[in-house]
Amino acid sequence: MNFIRRWRHGPEREQEQLLVRLWTLNNMNADSYPQTSALSVDARKELKPSLKYLSGTEVDRTIERTVSEAAYTQQFVHNLRRQIRHSHREA
Repeated sequence: MNFIRRWRHGPEREQEQLLVRLWTLNNMNADSYPQTSALSVDARKELKPSLKYLSGTEVDRTIERTVSEAAYTQQFVHNLRRQIRHSHREA
């Protein structure tokens, strides 16, 4: 029975994780990433009516993953721009 319950609510949980990811991306400052704990508190308060299947821990993990992925992407783009500028100076 527990398996059926988890299987049935899987898509809803994935939709809620996507909602948390989108909310996090919209609320992050592009220049400096705030503490993920502050984002977690705000997300729980703001998204509480929409989140039926995610626990607080799942919200925290989704926000931490989103912030770390965004930071990695920002660092990658920064390094790429630096390499492009460096190659233009040599040419």
